[in-house]
Amino acid sequence: MMLVLCGFIAIHAQQSLHVVMLGDSNTFIGGDDCSKPQGWNKWFKDLMNPLSCRSYARSGATWTETPNTVYDIKEYTEVLSDNNVIYNQVSRLLADVFDAKTQPIPDLILIMAGTNDLWFANKRPEPFPKYIRQNCEMLKEAFPKARIVLITPPPFTKVSKEVQHQAAATIEQSGKELQVDVIRLDQTTIFQGNGNFKDGVHTTIKGAQVLGKYIYEQVEALLS
Repeated sequence: MMLVLCGFIAIHAQQSLHVVMLGDSNTFIGGDDCSKPQGWNKWFKDLMNPLSCRSYARSGATWTETPNTVYDIKEYTEVLSDNNVIYNQVSRLLADVFDAKTQPIPDLILIMAGTNDLWFANKRPEPFPKYIRQNCEMLKEAFPKARIVLITPPPFTKVSKEVQHQAAATIEQSGKELQVDVIRLDQTTIFQGNGNFKDGVHTTIKGAQVLGKYIYEQVEALLS
């Protein structure tokens, strides 16, 4: 494949993939169409050049549900709530594919979540591995040919590094048990230096470029 690089911008032959992204704010800030430069998914999309790329991510989303969580594909919120959970993002995806028929069947599903489960642990005290299993099993049943990739949270300053490492290891173990791929962001050195995060949690444009390029490279390696 001929590749022409200019900084973080690449021109690739279009890949025959339909990509879907689920997650929380660092994916959400890239926009549903993955076009906003504050989000890593914009830079990932530019590099991969898939047939389609759609994000269902929402700021404030968690893996973990609450006793009050219900199926809801209409609620829109950008803050922590009972229904702002990955389960309802999966539900919206399934509805768009099978009911509304507005979304093509995905070939690649990327899920970056866990930041809010750790940050707001007092409101999400139940461990989240069972929700990773629940959602991945739903996706595997609905889209048996899709490649599912779990991405651990980018490093952030609201909880200790030890807590983040433990959570990433838990996500990695869940991936092994479910036979889905995992990209661990807690073990990379790409965020060394200043200017990657604007508030200790959310990426700057610079940080989004770095993150998008790294995830693209990891996914390309998984697909090769």
